[in-house]
Amino acid sequence: MQMVFPYFNMPTIKQINAVFKASVLVLALLVNEVSASPSDWLMKINRAAAEVNFSGIFVYTHEGKLEVMQVVRRVDDGVMQERLYALNGEAREIIRDMSRVWCYIPDQNVGVHDFRQISESGFPRMVAGDFSKLSKNYTFTEGGYARIADRRAHQVNVIPKDPYRYGYILWADEETGLLLRSDLVDLAGNVIEQYMFVDVEIGIDIPDSALKAVSNKDHLEWFGNANPPISAPSTTSNWVVGQIPGGYQLSKHIRRMSPMEAGEVEHLVYTDGLSTISVFIKQAREGQSGMKGLLKMGAVNAYRDTIENYRVTVMGEVPAETVEFVLQGISYRQ
Repeated sequence: MQMVFPYFNMPTIKQINAVFKASVLVLALLVNEVSASPSDWLMKINRAAAEVNFSGIFVYTHEGKLEVMQVVRRVDDGVMQERLYALNGEAREIIRDMSRVWCYIPDQNVGVHDFRQISESGFPRMVAGDFSKLSKNYTFTEGGYARIADRRAHQVNVIPKDPYRYGYILWADEETGLLLRSDLVDLAGNVIEQYMFVDVEIGIDIPDSALKAVSNKDHLEWFGNANPPISAPSTTSNWVVGQIPGGYQLSKHIRRMSPMEAGEVEHLVYTDGLSTISVFIKQAREGQSGMKGLLKMGAVNAYRDTIENYRVTVMGEVPAETVEFVLQGISYRQ
């Protein structure tokens, strides 16, 4: 019997050329990886969030809880549509586009409809010029590679330099830049919440049917705004935000009227380019005076107090110390 050792067979010229071409391609990819900086990866993540279609299942862990969600997102000519469906726990479904959100909670026979501003959702948008400013408050480093949802992912670390903001440990799909895993961490590196895909298809065609709710909206009692809240920029105010952590700058100051609740709301938004702090000021209704204290909703902390018969709330995806620090510096001037 003749023994055959295929690994010892002499390669042909054609095989040698194929190996050489493959080696050149791999080398080119490695050079690109080395030259890509953390800022390049963050820009790639942002582009993917705004441009890439995908469908998958991710797990969301926070405060000892685990939620499993199905997500479908389609971007068509810059218009984003998305459907989220809870696969465990109470039935929940969210349908959203560039300006509107519908939340279905069939177990409670309730639905909520609202309007949102797309610029304030998802991972913060960055431009190249922002990176030098961000570097004053965050340290950016690259990690290694990991296998997530059966895809190769590149790690980027965004670590805060002070206790007034959270950091991020991000894993981006090597091919497309889509964020496959995101850990929100405190200054000590403790994970506060985590999103991670366990299965995902990227760059696929998404049919209209995949973006429609499976819950029957006619069986739910609906709450929310029938029309977008009326808002206008504000240039004057009797309120002073006397202390704000370094790096945060006022990015928006508006007054708005909501059809759901009588009265004007003054809204100030401060950002450092990644983290955002919101200040809401509204005339207190009867029985609301004296309301004070810290509220926690996942990674979001809120601190509220009553000042000069106004209900003041400071909130954001920032540490509790940050929102309390900001509120303690707010005062009313005649």
